[in-house]
Amino acid sequence: DTQKFLTFAETHRIVLNQILRQSSTPLADGPFSVLVDHTRVLDFDVKRRYFRQELERLDDGARREDLAVHVRREHVFEDSYRELHRRASEEWKNRFYIVFEGEEGQDAGGLLREWYTIISREIFNPMYALFTTSPGDRVTYMINSASHCNSNHLSYFKFVGRVIAKAVYDNKLLECYFTRSFYKHILGKLVKHIDMESEDYSFYQGLV
Repeated sequence: DTQKFLTFAETHRIVLNQILRQSSTPLADGPFSVLVDHTRVLDFDVKRRYFRQELERLDDGARREDLAVHVRREHVFEDSYRELHRRASEEWKNRFYIVFEGEEGQDAGGLLREWYTIISREIFNPMYALFTTSPGDRVTYMINSASHCNSNHLSYFKFVGRVIAKAVYDNKLLECYFTRSFYKHILGKLVKHIDMESEDYSFYQGLV
């Protein structure tokens, strides 16, 4: 009975997660595969490992090319957008080979990391009017309600989404921190009144 097993898994969560960390069998193929549909008992690192395993499974045997991305250091966002926004989603799975114009050096991974660092900061550049800091905490970001002042804003949002997805696919960390309600929208989860606390504290207080 699935419910009895889930109750057991909740009770012995620490031991269960330790077993899964040490297992060489992918979660989806092992004796605990039922947990794929009940991930609340899994620790974050175990979920992340499962996610990487599934990406590798989907990508198995696919031949990936090097895709050269030529950018000027002082115009990384615009140049990356120009080079990539018309590319098909399958092309985004290729290995990005970053070339900073006017600079020597081969990209053995260091330039790609640097590109991710720079572009993740530029995403929030007020000049593009895409995101604004949340008034509730001044740390996380939310969609800028005035983004329409940028005539390209919808195309830029799609590009930003693909950059973030590419970072997840490449297993790279980005300096991107969004509000909880924004993540819920991405995941299709119901936004509740408590999620408004970081978006608009006075409005949240009024709801309370």
